[in-house]
Amino acid sequence: MTLTRRLFLLVGVVATVAGLAVVAGVSLGLELTDVFLGLVGALAAIQGLRYVQRRRDTTPNTTVTGDPEARISVPMPGSDFDDDLVSAAGRRTRWAARERVVDRLEARAKGALVARGGRAPEEAAALLETGGWTDDPVAARFLGASVSIPLRQRVRLFLSGRSSLADRAERTVAAIERVGTADDPAGERR
Repeated sequence: MTLTRRLFLLVGVVATVAGLAVVAGVSLGLELTDVFLGLVGALAAIQGLRYVQRRRDTTPNTTVTGDPEARISVPMPGSDFDDDLVSAAGRRTRWAARERVVDRLEARAKGALVARGGRAPEEAAALLETGGWTDDPVAARFLGASVSIPLRQRVRLFLSGRSSLADRAERTVAAIERVGTADDPAGERR
């Protein structure tokens, strides 16, 4: 500690003790006059300015918080099916992805026949094998039934300009949606 610092510390302690003594009523030969209060106020102002000046030279400490509005990436329902459908059109993953698409649609068709069509699981599997679950031959053949597609529909599929796999999958989804409704050719609910 430097000499000037010790001197300021001593003056500060003496002034504090003397101020407390005067306030407490101990008479030190000093009156609590306006001049004395002015000197104490000036000393307090100088000390405050000294602290402000010292604070200007320090770097502020800040905390970086995360963004409270950060959005979490949530997968969209059905996006994996769309990915399989897109990769089934590619050359490298064509057959594995096509099998995943067909297996998934077949499971959904069987589930729809059981849940909404009122069929037993064995009966639903038999309807899928024969193609009797729908009146759309494209959807029935896509799920493995040995149903012939009329030449007119083959030409229409060819001339549509769309991917044949995507068109067949779309028609199969539409046929699955019709299961158990008034448009269902496989029969009414039981």
